Amino acid sequence: MAKRKKKSRLPVIVIALVLVAAIVIGAPYIKEFVSATSTEGDAVTIEIEKGASTEDIANVLKENGLIKSVTIFKIRAKMSEDGSKMNYGTFTLHKGMCIPDIISALAGTYATRPTVKFTVPEGFSVQQIASRAEELKLCSKQEFFDALKDDYDYDFLKAVPFKDGADYPLQGFLYPETYEFFADATAHDIINKMLGQFEKEIKKIQIPADRDLYEVITIASMIEREALWDKEMKTISGVIYNRIEKGMRLQIDATVQYVVSKGEYNIERVTYADLEIESPYNTYVSGGLPVGPISSVSLVAIEAALNPENHNYLYYHTDPQKNDGTHIFTETYQEHLATMN
Repeated sequence: MAKRKKKSRLPVIVIALVLVAAIVIGAPYIKEFVSATSTEGDAVTIEIEKGASTEDIANVLKENGLIKSVTIFKIRAKMSEDGSKMNYGTFTLHKGMCIPDIISALAGTYATRPTVKFTVPEGFSVQQIASRAEELKLCSKQEFFDALKDDYDYDFLKAVPFKDGADYPLQGFLYPETYEFFADATAHDIINKMLGQFEKEIKKIQIPADRDLYEVITIASMIEREALWDKEMKTISGVIYNRIEKGMRLQIDATVQYVVSKGEYNIERVTYADLEIESPYNTYVSGGLPVGPISSVSLVAIEAALNPENHNYLYYHTDPQKNDGTHIFTETYQEHLATMN
């Protein structure tokens, strides 16, 4: 009897390898292809010209980071009833949207969720951010404060200590920016987005390995609150470092305003009595830096904290003649007093 020849398993193995490769290569594109709407992603405004073809539209979307594959978009558009109904004009989309939802949005059939524009200026404190979130009916102040205690997965937070006496550990790390949130966003969503923006921004500058991030942000927050003009930030930073080097108290008015207003900064002046309030934030009473940051900070303020101007100034006050928020800087207390009027 003739022996049967064993069938080769090679074709099966090859097919399996091809399938695995296809899955690995195609994984980044799968979520674009399915109809799963994401609530994450920055808002992006695009312009579709009149007469644009499906490929033209796909190219615009890819250039703006809204899709990864022109080919997949064209295939999905052909499969969709809305694919032939896409319009020209200006559209605001989100980077978290899948292709079916993008097509529906361009066709005018996408059921958009209401959004809220949320602007956080430079120098806003956690308390002010919470107040604004409540004003916009995104969440209550208490919900915001409670969410500050949640866990957030960002590497830089490993360098943020939980200091005794500090109001909120995340003070200074909620990046000031204009955001757009879905109207049903939670306080956790808001804080997470702002922390993510901080992480993105901080990567644009080099924090030396020997510098303490918490200390840098603390100094930057004082600079942010004290300087009305960016051009003066490094000069004010130099004053702070000069006073630290000489063992002088910083006597930063913004730290007193933070204490007196409970972080709301809704007072214009501080009194002599205010200067004597016992608080780890009050740099008229406590030596060295305040216990923590007193506001959110911009990249300009962070860079100023890292690169103070080299000078001998120890004092400054607003220029009473110009009255434009600029300061007069002096080296001695006598000069400081002489330029007050």
